Amino acid sequence: MNIILASSSPRRKSMLSGIFHSFSILPPSIDESHRPGESPEAFARRIAEEKCRAVMDSVTRRDRPALIIAADTIVTIDGRIIGKPTDFNHAVRMISELTGRTHRVITGLSLSVAGDIDIGRGPLTGSEVTEVSFRQLDRDGIITYLNAIEYHDKAGSYAIQEHGGMIVEGHRGSLSNIIGFPLRLFFSMLVDMELVHELFNV
Repeated sequence: MNIILASSSPRRKSMLSGIFHSFSILPPSIDESHRPGESPEAFARRIAEEKCRAVMDSVTRRDRPALIIAADTIVTIDGRIIGKPTDFNHAVRMISELTGRTHRVITGLSLSVAGDIDIGRGPLTGSEVTEVSFRQLDRDGIITYLNAIEYHDKAGSYAIQEHGGMIVEGHRGSLSNIIGFPLRLFFSMLVDMELVHELFNV
């Protein structure tokens, strides 16, 4: 079975490389606008599923069966979604809002099997939530941290795997979810889809 990662995220690519020897990357193009009244968790799940469906549409019934993996990770605080920074000053403001507080990281994950019509499955969509508590930081501490990482493509302007000890006091829940690919949820969904034997010969 082919594996298709519907994401251009280098973190997801790296984590998936630890599970599968080879896979294809096919980032979808979808509208990721937030809908009025949509909760952060519902938003993350919807965007993940829309990414998955977009890639499903590109796989024909004559193709070799493929597992499509799509995800969307967001940072939220006070019920609001915090996106990715537009520039350095925006990143400083984001971290300033999170400092000394606990926020939530939510990843929507959607899996499907496309290709051979006889084994088509999904999409199955779920989500993982992790609480992250930040240290109390002053402006100099925030600037020092941002200068130490590549913050541009990070939701919330931070990455726990990149000098996370400088800013993170602790977390409750999945660490891999904070990075952007909730491994526990992924394997649980593979079990629900009865794909473990096909993928890992166990």
